[in-house]
Amino acid sequence: MAVRELINAIFDGIVDGDYVVKINLNDTNVELAIAKEDIARVIGKGGRTAAAIRTIVNYYAKSINKCIGLNINELREENQSGKT
Repeated sequence: MAVRELINAIFDGIVDGDYVVKINLNDTNVELAIAKEDIARVIGKGGRTAAAIRTIVNYYAKSINKCIGLNINELREENQSGKT
């Protein structure tokens, strides 16, 4: 499973609106842009959901001997091009 597939599998179940996934060439940094109406759901109460997502991504990264950073941001209007 590739990093993009993992991220899409997680966020397709959480996010109702659009989100954009940007992954650098070495698969070591993932930037997510989440629609404004879904950002609270992704972060969760006290950041628990975001922490759980980071835990899953870190576990996957260790299984392939990599370190992957995950940044979650609000989707800006000019970036709304759907799930990519």
